[in-house]
Amino acid sequence: MQQYVNQGYWEPTSEYSAGSQITINDDASVEFHNSLMAPGKTIMSWNSVNSYQATKLVPQLPILRNDHKYRLSVNAKAEPIYSLIIRLTFFDAQEHEIDHVEFQQRSIEFVYPPEAVQYRLELINNGLTDLTFQRFEICDADLPVSVHEDVWIHKPINEDVKGKLNLLLIADNKRVRKTYPDLKKYEDYKIQPISVAWQSSADVVAILKQWLISHRIYDANVISTNPKLDQVVLELKMELSTINAVITNQTDPHSQIADVIYPLLPVTTWSSPVLVNLDWPIIFLVIQEINSKEG
Repeated sequence: MQQYVNQGYWEPTSEYSAGSQITINDDASVEFHNSLMAPGKTIMSWNSVNSYQATKLVPQLPILRNDHKYRLSVNAKAEPIYSLIIRLTFFDAQEHEIDHVEFQQRSIEFVYPPEAVQYRLELINNGLTDLTFQRFEICDADLPVSVHEDVWIHKPINEDVKGKLNLLLIADNKRVRKTYPDLKKYEDYKIQPISVAWQSSADVVAILKQWLISHRIYDANVISTNPKLDQVVLELKMELSTINAVITNQTDPHSQIADVIYPLLPVTTWSSPVLVNLDWPIIFLVIQEINSKEG
């Protein structure tokens, strides 16, 4: 079953406390400063249910299943340390509070109460002056904590199959990252999906190089599944010349560095990249052709 990591970002609001200085960066990360705010005040909140007529806002949190265990991870840094409280509050159908949990660590696991119909996430001031906020993530608690890293190295697929490793480099969209259990059907190929967060500032090339070297893998097929990651693959090829660098034709169709350039149809103007699945048949046809030439 496919599983999802839902991601949320700072939401524009007109309800900031007096004295707040806020910078929203291009990657949706936020720098917040307020040395005047009283402890206990809410800095930012997100709701799973909104009255659109009243707020002009759609729900900001994913729908959760009752009695199911989840993990919430918040990517934020407060100054001074331990000056940020994260609060989850659960409500019944009459909007009465059922329960709430508060924590200061990066993540927490919780069970969505059986009688809950909506919930709220809040960042609470506990004496902070500065806050750097990137995103929050909510996922099933049984997913590994590595899903919250900017570069998520998935569990390998068909790892007992002989032959070269096919490293699939996947660019997450802004709101969700996911597992890819359907790739098991390509049972003739050893597959290693690696997802790169939309907001990532990580040195992806260095991470991939270290991972390949530490696993003594020097001849992998490293495949970009999105034009945004073509340059990563080309730079990795410059660092590890023995890999097969496979990129799309959307970035540099005449690249002298890439080993293989494959056709990728651009997303049509009327569709959303959030809803469009990767073109796995095309990608695995390319993998098949590479293997047949080397076989």
